[in-house]
Amino acid sequence: MPHTIPSPSLHIPIKPLTQTTFSSFGTVVENPLSPENALVSNQGSALKYVDISRLTNFYSLAPSKKPARAEMNMFVCKPRQLRSSSSRGSPTERPSVDSDGLSGTSHVEKKALFDVKILERHPFTSQTFIPLGQTPADTSTSYLVIVAPTLPASASRAENARPPPFPQPETRRQTSLLDVFSRGRPSPFTNLSSPPSSSSPAGPSPQRPKGPGMPDLANIKAFVAKGDQAVTYAAGTWHAPMVVLGAEDVAFVVVQFANGVGLEDCQEVELR
Repeated sequence: MPHTIPSPSLHIPIKPLTQTTFSSFGTVVENPLSPENALVSNQGSALKYVDISRLTNFYSLAPSKKPARAEMNMFVCKPRQLRSSSSRGSPTERPSVDSDGLSGTSHVEKKALFDVKILERHPFTSQTFIPLGQTPADTSTSYLVIVAPTLPASASRAENARPPPFPQPETRRQTSLLDVFSRGRPSPFTNLSSPPSSSSPAGPSPQRPKGPGMPDLANIKAFVAKGDQAVTYAAGTWHAPMVVLGAEDVAFVVVQFANGVGLEDCQEVELR
């Protein structure tokens, strides 16, 4: 059963998904449509954009120390049912995403709402969702990206009168000779120690996963993603499960790391 936390009743407006608006939660992956910072490849028939979204593996910080492996899964997501804003909410109404900002998308009725019932995070791995078969010209189908900042552990303890119920990333610093050398020269087998590329549109990679605190429900944000946009949630980012809008299913290829330890791979909170 997911851990439950009390939730205020909020209406969250939708904003367009851009790297600037989403930068504190992860990376937006889309065609830059510019040859700047690109490499000519594939016998001159392609432009290669390097390191557009970091794949991070922090499982060495997990309590179990069980190593993780890279996974590529597929989720075929059905469109979600929206609620009319004219319908009366209950006293325990959860945060609701307001679709009023979706001008030009005929599949969404003005002021339709999506109720956020659960948030999840993957504390030791990034997670990239890549929609298949969608184009920017197709306005009949899109998807919502709903995220929340992480509260400090002390604030989570005060609100719930107990420590956060999830495994915490270790803070013990590595002082081995191998660690010293790894900081001096990037490992050829992993990008965790490699310095961020200043030319990368994804920006610097986070050095550590986010803390063990609960989601900051007062600052939930919601974005609408077009069919040609993929999204990477940074390690430990609280987010809602995928929310597809429109009439058609959307298949997402999902890339992440996992070690098979339940609470280290995925942590959930139900909004009460």
